[in-house]
Amino acid sequence: MHPLFLFLLILAAASGLVWEVAVVFCVVALHELAHVVVARALGYRVREMTLLPFGGVAVIEPKFSRWSPDDEVWIAAAGPLCNGLQIAAALALYSAQLWTEGFAAFFVRVNLTIALFNLLPALPLDGGRIWRAMGSRTFGYGRAGELAVGSAFWCSGALAVLGTGTALWGTPHVGMWGLALFLAVSARHSQREVPYESVKWLYGLRGKVGEEPVAVRSLAVNRRVRAGDIARYFAPNAFHVIAVLDDAGSVAFILEEKEFLDFLFAPGGFGKAIGEWRPGS
Repeated sequence: MHPLFLFLLILAAASGLVWEVAVVFCVVALHELAHVVVARALGYRVREMTLLPFGGVAVIEPKFSRWSPDDEVWIAAAGPLCNGLQIAAALALYSAQLWTEGFAAFFVRVNLTIALFNLLPALPLDGGRIWRAMGSRTFGYGRAGELAVGSAFWCSGALAVLGTGTALWGTPHVGMWGLALFLAVSARHSQREVPYESVKWLYGLRGKVGEEPVAVRSLAVNRRVRAGDIARYFAPNAFHVIAVLDDAGSVAFILEEKEFLDFLFAPGGFGKAIGEWRPGS
């Protein structure tokens, strides 16, 4: 368990909220276990799982050379879908008069809160991972990750404004500020991780062997654009061809994916202008 989650559990238990603590713990654990089950079913290795107050983090060993947007969508969506199943189960148990109205209402409220928060289009939340996976085909893997992190800061700001609004109306909702702070800190961490993940994914492309036909993704760039900036627009399930333009807008030369990646991962390649490429460089 994350130290913050452990602290909140101890604090809530000390306040006499033992059964509420147990419900939150179970809901969060099931949410995160759903990610683990789907990831393992898709052939990924899971190293560890950390429980947080509003979800968790499953450390999954990525298959960067075979990263699939569809896999990431299914793994990310598993948590909120699990919350939906828990809500359905709670309503069924209440209808069968096996649960009291108060307990069922609390259980449903906890699941809704965790599911809706995690579906925000913000990394590292589930919604942010879904947004990156879906956007990677259009914007490129690296660029989609950057957009999802940027969205996280906007979502954090919106939650902070909502929290302030509830205070001004005389019914302060401390949880809103807590969620805003949690999301801002998590987004800052993701902001550092996204470039690293993008580089690992790009490196995996060097050994990629195509087994099925894929679409050709063409990029046209000025010769002064850095190779690292071009790489942000590389997308999964595509073969890349880069047309390098001179200052007059004419095609100076064309690079295939392997040639570009060899140049990119040569010493200092990320910071070099693509116009510096030479055959065999």
